[in-house]
Amino acid sequence: MKIKGALKRFSSLVLLGILIFSSFQLKAAYRFPEPTPNKYVNDYASVIDEASARQMINLGYELEQKTGAQAIIVIISSLDGAPIEDYANQLFRSWGIGQAHKDNGLLILLAINDHSWRVEVGRGLEGAIPDILSNQIMQELAKPEFVLNNYGVGLAKAYSKLCDTIGTEYNVTLTHSLGVALPESTTAPISHRNGYIGTLTIIVFVIIDLLFNRGRIFSFILQMLFWNNFYNRGGPRGGGGGGGFGGFGGGSSNGGGSSGNW
Repeated sequence: MKIKGALKRFSSLVLLGILIFSSFQLKAAYRFPEPTPNKYVNDYASVIDEASARQMINLGYELEQKTGAQAIIVIISSLDGAPIEDYANQLFRSWGIGQAHKDNGLLILLAINDHSWRVEVGRGLEGAIPDILSNQIMQELAKPEFVLNNYGVGLAKAYSKLCDTIGTEYNVTLTHSLGVALPESTTAPISHRNGYIGTLTIIVFVIIDLLFNRGRIFSFILQMLFWNNFYNRGGPRGGGGGGGFGGFGGGSSNGGGSSGNW
């Protein structure tokens, strides 16, 4: 009985620590830059050549005019230690990329000093652009150019392919696309970072909580997550920025997409 009581107290302390840590994570907020007048290409690191930027801006504008979907590129110098998946998802939601009731937005995020990229896909485009496809496009079209510091060329290739894929979903042809095809090769593995370890850790602690605390702490965490999500969805979102191209539509993302490094 003493051992069982000690285990119960230990598990409660550990889970309480996780709860406190989670609450800080839920409240954590990044300071995102304002969208540039170019809207579709937001280069805060000044690494994109003018010709590539102009081609992608024209393509992004054409895509939105023909489909309503918004494909946005954001390039920053550094993530300052933030997980790129979390940063991209919150940036996507903060700007409101895509149409509000269709969630047909797409974000390509590059962190130059971290040598990291992320493709964040809105819920409405997850069928057209599954994680494995966005990963393949970035690995095979963009990454080889990124290694050579040809960021504009690499992005233009990947952006064209992603926009073409969205265009196919809407049965439209994009005249400003480069018409890039994927090379015939084995699809590169998707980078999940520490996702599997994190998932396993959560499962273990849920089991401990169920055994010794009847799931009370886990239930409380779920309530916190629910209200945090409700608050994020309920507040004003998107619609700003974009200069002469208009603003964003208030779209959202569930975190679908892929990440990688070069």
